[in-house]
Amino acid sequence: MKVKKLLLLLIFFGCMQLDAASQELRIRNGLLKHRYYLNDESIDRTDFTNFLKQDETSWKHWERSKTYNTLSLIALTSEIGFALWGIIDKNPKNDKAADIGVYGSFAAVIAFSIISHVQKKKAVRSFNQRKNKTTAFTIRPSDSGFGLVVQF
Repeated sequence: MKVKKLLLLLIFFGCMQLDAASQELRIRNGLLKHRYYLNDESIDRTDFTNFLKQDETSWKHWERSKTYNTLSLIALTSEIGFALWGIIDKNPKNDKAADIGVYGSFAAVIAFSIISHVQKKKAVRSFNQRKNKTTAFTIRPSDSGFGLVVQF
């Protein structure tokens, strides 16, 4: 009888430990803005960034994504400036320079936007991987000789 109670208690304790799942962050792209989720529940941007601040690596990636996003907005502004210069300026000698400016800044907008998106993905991935670590040590075969090594 005591063995059954002890076994039942161990099973109950094990199930309670399995219930305590890690928090998983996700980003979904919307039409004009991103939507942020924590375990399939929608959260706002400030809560999302507060979660990312808990992990130094993910916060660095998030800061980089904000920097690249700002650079893409600056490149977009320069693209608009070059396009307006090409439209307003009537000198045919400047047409090639305006076109090069528009195409170059367009390429910069695309490149910085892609890099910003990749950094956001890296931030979320590093946060979720940190939360998924279950043990503080691993057991692996010994490199020299026969036996097992506990690696912390």
